[in-house]
Amino acid sequence: MKFAAIIPDRNDRPELTQFCLKQLSRMTIQPDRIYHINYTPKGEGFDLIDRVTDGVFRAAKDGMDWCFVIENDDFYPANYFDRFTPYLDKYDFIGDDHTTYYNLINRTFSTFDHGFRASLFTTAFRISALNLFEWPADGPNLDIHLWKYARHRKRKFIESSAVGIKHGIGLCGGNGHHRKLRTPDPDMEWLKARVDGEAYEFYKSIIL
Repeated sequence: MKFAAIIPDRNDRPELTQFCLKQLSRMTIQPDRIYHINYTPKGEGFDLIDRVTDGVFRAAKDGMDWCFVIENDDFYPANYFDRFTPYLDKYDFIGDDHTTYYNLINRTFSTFDHGFRASLFTTAFRISALNLFEWPADGPNLDIHLWKYARHRKRKFIESSAVGIKHGIGLCGGNGHHRKLRTPDPDMEWLKARVDGEAYEFYKSIIL
């Protein structure tokens, strides 16, 4: 099974993109292709879906079987892809139905149970399984549409250990970038224990 990583990017948070690419370079299983979709925005609104569909089109053309959506501002452990690959030949959609978000601005975090869906940044799908999927008008909620469609396909939920990072840099889709989450972490000790040392130092640097 060949799989691709799609990174939708608006070039409005280059420091986060650079770190994202570094995270991918240290993965213990490497994607067969990485599609960094980073053309100049056509307007001020969300164009996430256009960028993801562009990546899916390129992946299909290049003979990829699976796509992982990798968001450039989130944390991924080095064994992230290892957690998915045992299931690629059995399922059409794989994701983590629990997401932990960490807000760097106010140093708070929360874990959410999504109930039969995953966040976009921990979603992987078989390209051929999208043959009847109707791509919605652009906006920040592609994950909801994908997983609603996935209810009629073979799906698997796994523990990804990824962390959704909220920071307020560039155009942000989630409201978590601008509000306090449930649990305070004033000394960033929880984050230090959850991510690797390089990621911890990087996240500290962008808020100081």
